[in-house]
Formats: sequence, C-alpha cells, structure tokens
Amino acid sequence: MKNVKAYDLPIRIFHWLFALLFVASFLIAKFVDDESILYSYHMLSGLLMVFLVILRIIWGFLGSETAKFKSFKLKPKELINYLKSIMSSHSKRYLGHNPASSFAALLMMGLTLGIGFSGYMMSQRIYKHFFEEVHELFAHAFLMIVIIHIAGVILHQVRHNDGIVFIMFTGRKSKIDDGVEIKSNHNIVAILFVLIVTSFGSYLLKSFDRGTGQLNAFGMQVQLGEEVEEEDDD
Repeated sequence: MKNVKAYDLPIRIFHWLFALLFVASFLIAKFVDDESILYSYHMLSGLLMVFLVILRIIWGFLGSETAKFKSFKLKPKELINYLKSIMSSHSKRYLGHNPASSFAALLMMGLTLGIGFSGYMMSQRIYKHFFEEVHELFAHAFLMIVIIHIAGVILHQVRHNDGIVFIMFTGRKSKIDDGVEIKSNHNIVAILFVLIVTSFGSYLLKSFDRGTGQLNAFGMQVQLGEEVEEEDDD
C-alpha cells in the first residue's frame, strides 16, 4: 500500500523533544534530592517544555493540515466509537490525529502549561503548599496519559500491524481513502524551530546561577533551587 506524508518535520521534532524533556523532568524530580543543584534542571527543562508548547500552539494555527487544531477529532462520541473499534479489525483510520491522540495531545499541552504555572507560583512562595499539590497532581496526570498513549499505540500496532510506531520517525502513513497528503515537510520551519528552541535553552542556562539557584531571565528573578544561606563571620 502506498505511503503518504502525514506529519511535517516540525511536528515530529516537537513530539520527540517534548517526550525527552518530560522524561528528564520527571526522573530528576523523582530521583534527585530537591536540595541538590541538579534539581534545578528539572525546572529548567520544565520551562523549555512550556516554551515548546507555545511554539506548538502557534504551529497549530499556521502549520500543515494535520498539525492544525481544526483537524483534531474532539467529539466525545467519536472518541468512544474509536476506542470501541480498536479491538476490532475494522477501526477507522485517520491521516492525522485520531480521536484518542487528539485528546491526549491537548491534555498534555494543557497540563504542561498548568505544571509550568504551578511551578512558578511555588518558586515565588505564593500558596506554596497548595501549588506543590497541584504541581504533583498535574505531573502524575501527565504521566498517566503518556502511559495510556503508549499502550494504545502498541495495541494498535499489534492488532493492525500498520507501522504506527514508526510514524513519528518517518512522518508517513499508509494512504487513506478520505485523507489528503500534506504538501510539505516544512524543512525550513523545522530548522528555524530547532534554532529557536536551542537559543531559548542556551539563554536559560546562561541566565541560571548555579551558586544561588536563581534564574534571572526576562527581567524576572526566579528561585529554582534552595536558597543558599550566607554564613555568619562571627
């Protein structure tokens, strides 16, 4: 069966950067002591995730047809029917996001913004205990969606053997009767995307003081690590 272009390069780069940053953030939060300077990189990677989501939102209006939010399948009834059909050999195929991945993508982006906001409020010591609880709740909800998403992809591959696990590498899918192939991979946009993300990440690292655990960026001072108390000379 003929393969056609389904996802452009900016979407695929976003997908893998987003996944890697979440894994890094979550592992640091779980296995690094919060008094260690390394713990601050959990927050730096979280900020980079928020930045990625902002870029993804912009691309959700300007990108290829399958990247645009208007192509997402967000009707609850369609989601229920899709989930029921997964176990059969007659599940409906989509060129872009299916109903499950549409909901998962929006939920993960929304949770990322919530995690970023709650993390900022914690750093400013504003209702710190409350936002710690919210932050942890959002992080675990994100993890649950990731696990369900991966399980769904594996189940789909086992049931249909259509190469879905490789789509975010190749950007191609088997031709679908009612699906129109995207026109471009947007390679130039992908290069700009990588340059912008790299520049933002570099700016964060240069603005971060490992000695004090403070991030001084965009005219704001954010305490990412535990504050270092000065010792008395007496």
